[in-house]
Amino acid sequence: MDCISFNQDCSNLVIGSKSGYQLYNLSQKDVGQVVRTHRNTVKKNLCLITRLFNSSLIAMVTEDQRSTLKLRHLKKDAEICERSYRGNILAVKLNRQRLVVCLTEFYIIHDIRDMNILHTITSPVRNPTGLCALSVLNHSALLAYPSSDDSGTLEIFDALTLELQIQIEAHSSKLAAVAFSHNADMIATASCKGTVIRLFSVSTGEKLMEFRRGLRRCVTISSLVFSKDGMFLVASSNTETVHVFKVTERDNENTSGSWANYLTSTITSSASALIPFSGSLNAWRNFATARLQEGGLCTTAGIVTLKNVPYILVVNSNAELQVFKLDVENGGECELISTQSLAFEEKETYKSVSSSSSSSEEVKRLEVNLDNIKLDDSNEFPPMSSLQ
Repeated sequence: MDCISFNQDCSNLVIGSKSGYQLYNLSQKDVGQVVRTHRNTVKKNLCLITRLFNSSLIAMVTEDQRSTLKLRHLKKDAEICERSYRGNILAVKLNRQRLVVCLTEFYIIHDIRDMNILHTITSPVRNPTGLCALSVLNHSALLAYPSSDDSGTLEIFDALTLELQIQIEAHSSKLAAVAFSHNADMIATASCKGTVIRLFSVSTGEKLMEFRRGLRRCVTISSLVFSKDGMFLVASSNTETVHVFKVTERDNENTSGSWANYLTSTITSSASALIPFSGSLNAWRNFATARLQEGGLCTTAGIVTLKNVPYILVVNSNAELQVFKLDVENGGECELISTQSLAFEEKETYKSVSSSSSSSEEVKRLEVNLDNIKLDDSNEFPPMSSLQ
């Protein structure tokens, strides 16, 4: 199985395997045919890889060194930093201010500019899947993670001020997925049942909307992602259906006087002594769906807008990318634009990495100079388009 991740704004995709990693540009004019912008054969069995926006900074973890994080500079084609931890690394989240390493019982917050440890959060509960989310804007660094073994409660920690912001009781069962909106004013959550997805205000913890994915079966929600403008929320799972929800109204603001509130009040007043009522009639159904060609695989979803048209991007664990066009006016079933295999091809010719760049002496030398690297300096970490 390949390790797959979209960058913070879904404009690029990184796929790692036992042979190396590949980067793909998803923001070109023809989204139906993604273009590979970089290929590297580090000859290490990668189990985790992620990229900082469109910069040259890549973070990776290998299968044989699960407790070691390596930072790689694409332009220099070399490792620039290596950090080891007391436990397997389950997730790495980064923005231009912070890099967070998730272990089973700890969240280690680094200043991404020099990789100094600023703070270590001792997790309220064990987090064996590495579930967490980090906001992406430059002026914020909010970290969300599970805080209960018995329910879907989460905590939001400010990784800039190093203070706990809020605790939200999101679900009655354990959390399976969390995601911040682009401007970090909302957070979406899904439980291990996978039937209901909820939106909360980050500042107050108030529930804003509730979406119902389905009633007939429980599924594993594998990814949640907002569109950059915050108007759509995409949820993918281990089924063949990807759900798209429209974030335009709020339960507490726009449903007063609706049939749902009327029916809710009628039921609760006449049958409150007989059954508990959760208010689920206020849940919104999906605005649109994308039908995958195959179900039963772990999927990761992204959404990107080109020429004012949103496209849903779904990659499964076999590194197969499917691109769908979203009708923002009518919703319904999304049009399949293309299907493309992004699997690593061993026999393809490419430029290999110099062995000297991965030697321990080189890593130490570059690590000493890490303090001088400026992540906001376009000459130091340029967009990949300038490397072509």
